Amino acid sequence: MQSPHYSDAQQANEQQAHEQQADAPEKKSDLDGVIESHKSWLKSVLGLGALEAKLWVASSAQLLALMCGVIFLLLTTWLLIIASSAAIAWSYGFSLVNILLTATLVTFLSSVGLLYWVKRTLASMDFTRTLDAIIPTDEE
Repeated sequence: MQSPHYSDAQQANEQQAHEQQADAPEKKSDLDGVIESHKSWLKSVLGLGALEAKLWVASSAQLLALMCGVIFLLLTTWLLIIASSAAIAWSYGFSLVNILLTATLVTFLSSVGLLYWVKRTLASMDFTRTLDAIIPTDEE
């Protein structure tokens, strides 16, 4: 025979267990809701990043095409300046050999100047400052 006090305690324990089981799905559904909202937020952020990357790539391709057009026009202009100078020199009686040698020398010196400019620009593109700012070394 069980005492009435024991059955009340047992009923109270069973009721608590039942309430905990009833609360568990509610807590689980709250957690699921938080997880889903975070997943949705992350998906929208990553989608925005992907959209920005697509726009950046398209703009970069367009910029590259425009730069190629500018380079073509600059090269054509440079060649027309040399040809005009050669025609003017020819009209003043310079020999064709001297005109071609002078045009070759001017073109060569221009390319050497551009090569120097490229080397100077590449030397100034030092990424170690950026790397040191992100990941400092122990020496600093």
